[in-house]
Amino acid sequence: MFYASAIIPKIEKDAKLEPNTQYIFCSNHSSILDVPFMFLISKKPISFIGKESLAKIPIFGYYYRTFNVLVNRKSLRDSYMAFQKAGQQIKEGKNMVIFPEGGIVDNKVRLSRFKNGLFRLAIEQNITIIPITFADNHSIFPSSYTKGRPGKARVFIHKGVKPQNKDVETLKQEVYNIIDQQLIKYEN
Repeated sequence: MFYASAIIPKIEKDAKLEPNTQYIFCSNHSSILDVPFMFLISKKPISFIGKESLAKIPIFGYYYRTFNVLVNRKSLRDSYMAFQKAGQQIKEGKNMVIFPEGGIVDNKVRLSRFKNGLFRLAIEQNITIIPITFADNHSIFPSSYTKGRPGKARVFIHKGVKPQNKDVETLKQEVYNIIDQQLIKYEN
């Protein structure tokens, strides 16, 4: 799909992903291209935690609802239940993908504040977080779909961050800094 669209992935890695290990993939979220890239990166089935409003889209919504964990972010109870379901998906052998910014962010913002849920999940499940940095997706396929273009899409898969002996804030800040520093390198 990428090559047919003239989008050329350029993937760099700090570490090899083990095919028999569960991970939580965590990246900046600046384009809908981020989702298909996750399928390219993961070597095993994945599930996303995403907005329940996307389930209302005809045809796509059915598949989205069937294979992913939906969350109504306005409800604390629903958010809690979504993370319980995500934990079950992990136990079933899937990798989870969570965009901690809570949605696609404005192109003028390098990286938005991260929400806590994914980091609580990583600590509760004792699962390694794989930070991923998408450098070019926002310019190749911005939220204004008519401005999309072909190009090289740089992706950096960082070394895993283990949650042991860390609290939510420490873990969140560590992952945030990894992605933010890589974005700064790509800007320069």
